[in-house]
Amino acid sequence: MSRIQDLIKEYGKNKNRKTYRDILAKIQTDEVLYSAFSPRTRGHFVDYVEGIPSAFLFSEKQYCEDFCRHVKESGHTVGIAECDRDSRLSMLSDYHRSGIESVLIDNGKAHILIPLSDLINVPDFSKIPENQRPVINPALVCSANRFFQCIENKTVTPDKEINFLSDAYNARYIIPIEGKPEGNKVNIPSIGRSDGEKVIPFFTDINEYRKLDHEGKFNPVPATFAHIENLCNEGEIVVLNPFGFNFTITKETCEAIHRAVELAPQSDAERAVIYTLEKMPEDITDKLSELFDNDGRITRAFLKGMRKKSGSELIVSVDCGELAEDEVKAVLEEMKAETQKYTDKTLNFVSSRSYIGGLASSEIVPFFERFVVDVSIPPENFDMGE
Repeated sequence: MSRIQDLIKEYGKNKNRKTYRDILAKIQTDEVLYSAFSPRTRGHFVDYVEGIPSAFLFSEKQYCEDFCRHVKESGHTVGIAECDRDSRLSMLSDYHRSGIESVLIDNGKAHILIPLSDLINVPDFSKIPENQRPVINPALVCSANRFFQCIENKTVTPDKEINFLSDAYNARYIIPIEGKPEGNKVNIPSIGRSDGEKVIPFFTDINEYRKLDHEGKFNPVPATFAHIENLCNEGEIVVLNPFGFNFTITKETCEAIHRAVELAPQSDAERAVIYTLEKMPEDITDKLSELFDNDGRITRAFLKGMRKKSGSELIVSVDCGELAEDEVKAVLEEMKAETQKYTDKTLNFVSSRSYIGGLASSEIVPFFERFVVDVSIPPENFDMGE
């Protein structure tokens, strides 16, 4: 058993800050660790843990093999990347480039979820003028990797596709050019694919760019989705990160991206991640169930978490049956006002008919469901059991 495992178990018992710091130090300096990666995206295997995009790191190779075997049963192809001490900082930094915000250590054994910011100094470019910031797209790389992982095991949902495509629309890119720009004209080299097509490469960051131009033959310059669209309108084929998640864009793809942008939620100007709670807060669901049962207008209710940059909240998606939209709105406002009396947690009530409500009520069972007896059925036709 690894020393990290011993420390994780110790921390689970005492929650001692020194033990936590010892775990961090071992992760940063241990001789060798093992990370799960996706051969499909040629990037880190990523999943949402407590609503946070997370990587999976292991202190023993056997632990990682057990995890990969378990994940493969759900249809994913997962590999093992060995990371020695000398490349540890580089790997953790690459987690950040890939949009990963936390690291789950030794999943399947005694485990711990650690914010990436506790392991490395995560750069903050918010105070730098936008035109001077390095080109880096953590949100896009994360949503792309997750999207293509889910294609592999056929679990793609509309929100994953919309997040990915809208991220692609809003991203800044790097392209290689030969020589220097002449006015509005640049000479972008193409690369050949195995099918014989010539494609134009675009990159999400300098790390991906260097996989093509590691000898510095070209000049990297910034670009946007508008440049991609112009090329596609001229009949070219563009590929994002050809040595990574390898996403092909044509004129038809550009049209799909525009449709996704129109569907993407715009509230708070930030993307929300809806996730299933690992454990239901029964103190809240019991009180809500009592409230809904007494109210009579709500037929079903679902509970999920929603994580945004501004924080996390609980999403209560309610189904009001055949009520008109204005009546549903009144119900939501009343429920929100009522629940503020007994909990300090942020509860966001939404209609199950809305975009967010649809996500919050998918793939889970309702915590509240009203059973209505059809009085038109004669009593003698009811099956009362034994």
